Amino acid sequence: MVVRQKEEQAGKRVNLPAITHRPHHGGRFAHAIAAIIAASAMIFAPVAWADDSNSANDSGSTQTQQAKSSQSNSGKSAETLTIAQSTPIVTASSGFHLQVIVTNNSDADTPAGTLMAATNALFTFASRSDMQSWAENGTNIPTPNPLGSVDVPAITAGNSTTVTLDVTADQQALAAIRNWGPKPLTIAYVAGNTRSVMHSFLTRSSDGLSTAQTPAMNLTVAMPLTSGDWQTNETAITNLIEETDSAGSSSQASGKAQESTQSNGNTNTENEENENNEPLLLSAEGIAQTKALEQTVAKHPRLQIVADPLYLQESGSKPTVAGIMQPADFDITSYAAINNASAYTNAGVTDAQWTAENARTIYTAANKTTETPSAYAWQGSADWTIDALTKARAQGYSTVIASASFDNEQTDTVHTGTYVVNTTAGDVTVLKEQSELGTLAHGRATSKEATAETSDAGRLARLMAQSAFYQMEQPYTTRNLLVTFTRANSSAWIDQVMSALEQASWLNLTDLSTMANTDPYHVSDSVNQSADTPDTSATQTMLNQLTASRQGVLRLANSILKDHGTESKQWLANLLTVHDGMALRALTGAGPSDSHQRMAQAAQSMSDTLLGSVSITPSEPVSVFSESAKMPITVSNKLPYAVSVKVNSITNSMQIVTSRTNDVVIPAHSEAQVAFTIRVSTSGSAIAHVSLADRQSVAFGNTQDTTITSVLRISDASGFIIIGFAVLLGLVGLWRQFNRKKDPDE
Repeated sequence: MVVRQKEEQAGKRVNLPAITHRPHHGGRFAHAIAAIIAASAMIFAPVAWADDSNSANDSGSTQTQQAKSSQSNSGKSAETLTIAQSTPIVTASSGFHLQVIVTNNSDADTPAGTLMAATNALFTFASRSDMQSWAENGTNIPTPNPLGSVDVPAITAGNSTTVTLDVTADQQALAAIRNWGPKPLTIAYVAGNTRSVMHSFLTRSSDGLSTAQTPAMNLTVAMPLTSGDWQTNETAITNLIEETDSAGSSSQASGKAQESTQSNGNTNTENEENENNEPLLLSAEGIAQTKALEQTVAKHPRLQIVADPLYLQESGSKPTVAGIMQPADFDITSYAAINNASAYTNAGVTDAQWTAENARTIYTAANKTTETPSAYAWQGSADWTIDALTKARAQGYSTVIASASFDNEQTDTVHTGTYVVNTTAGDVTVLKEQSELGTLAHGRATSKEATAETSDAGRLARLMAQSAFYQMEQPYTTRNLLVTFTRANSSAWIDQVMSALEQASWLNLTDLSTMANTDPYHVSDSVNQSADTPDTSATQTMLNQLTASRQGVLRLANSILKDHGTESKQWLANLLTVHDGMALRALTGAGPSDSHQRMAQAAQSMSDTLLGSVSITPSEPVSVFSESAKMPITVSNKLPYAVSVKVNSITNSMQIVTSRTNDVVIPAHSEAQVAFTIRVSTSGSAIAHVSLADRQSVAFGNTQDTTITSVLRISDASGFIIIGFAVLLGLVGLWRQFNRKKDPDE
């Protein structure tokens, strides 16, 4: 007889696993049952979620992503259960392995307890909503088949312990499963007067079962191979600015940056030879990640790699790719959402930099091959719209990768994710990711209430169960679903997912080309997208920053450099190429982040360095001993070409003033001196503020304050006349004093 225990309080209900017979583990498990029955007298709060923002975006350590699955009747957080390991696919010989982290979040010690797992060998999920409801602990599916139990030691406040449950292949509950597919899995923990329950999934393959075999469902798994973790080589940029030799000429230093923005097809030397001269580099951490990804990709040939050609060029990685994406993972969707091409041009990113043709050119140069793989436009931080698709098609991308947000239509069953959209630039094939599978593959839970999905192992268990259900809901209908990894998924997570998918007998892993050429689910000239307006404010702020830094370089060219010869023009072109390479890398599809801001700041730093290379040399205070004098000012030029600028001076005194402006030409890598005329009308002191301005009289660079001290001395004819007149008046005064007629009273 099935025993089901329920407890209610204020209309809220929590279900305990149902038990039908004595478990395989004998007395220990019977003890667990007794503990559960004893605990049924308690009042439990509903399942809660430990809201960790990192768990929604990062597929890292499972021990840092924990779900709060119960509360004590005092209202304080009690125990948290986290799935550390779980067998993603159960076969005839695999058995079932489960490892759970139990964390005591309360301020009191938890006594020794028991963790148990149970399933329902005969149950079959009827709908996607049933699976989601089970994952969220919101449905009453009995789990009468116990898999086993394990003792959990006492846990001190704030600490955790990890327990492991190994179930052999011949265990009664596993042997009782007669049909393949996802089964409900209950994980329950009982300790003293508290109980925690978590719902997950156990997926049985058809291996060893006598059920009829149905055609496998087509699944395409794709991954963008790119990075936003770019950094600058300050030595190379300094050498370029000063045009000094360091392991080669400065033109070599801008070579790859030139190819980064708009490749001309020239072949570069080996990556190792030019490393010291490359102004833009991947970080050491990025290179390490590349090597780890290379090993993962080599293990899983069905994983469809869509590579950023600039990433391949800089990392030196040469994996087998299914296609290439827009250079530097440029954010096409935000470009279309902002709808201001001139803003991008002013910032240093032209359409020519991210065409499909340029992507192929960079790829062939980096790989020294004539083969040109298919080009796919990967979705950026905004959604694909008709405008975005039209622009992508005009740029040469006939196929794009889209998230599940591309089509908001809700259907009863999953369908092929291939669409064809008619645009004014031509037809675009859209490969749309399946929502639930994509969410899980990205390392996110399907909802906050799905507490088992706060760890990699829990998400993988749900992903395999969900994919099996999709095949079962329409086993004889041909469909091709798409799953993608994110730009940030770790190689370890990708390896776990691909290993499980490759073992799934109900799946047929296909390539992107096959999916793109399958019969589309829908053909139209519109996009059924969300009505929400994307937030592009961060991207617009970055565009403004990049525009300001590029204007600084252009100002140097147009209003500060004296001549525009062939060499200086090439030098300026190299500078702009490096700047524009930074701009392209600051506007990637991952959306603005600290890494992208670092590129924008590097562009501004280069612009500031260029303008700061023409500077006023600090001068000594000036002492003035007459009505006029000269104030010498030295201006230095660290640039490799002569500059022509204005030097301005103004004092904070009306009695001690200087001439206002001097024009000066400073040769390359040299200094020049100008002299300002000082005029004084009294003794005292003043501060002369000396500044630089370009030929358009717009200030730039540093300012210099020079102290002027006046000790007035007479040194000309007018002075002597004044002195003589004063002496005469004095003599007249004395004569009157001695020769005036005295008053009788005196």
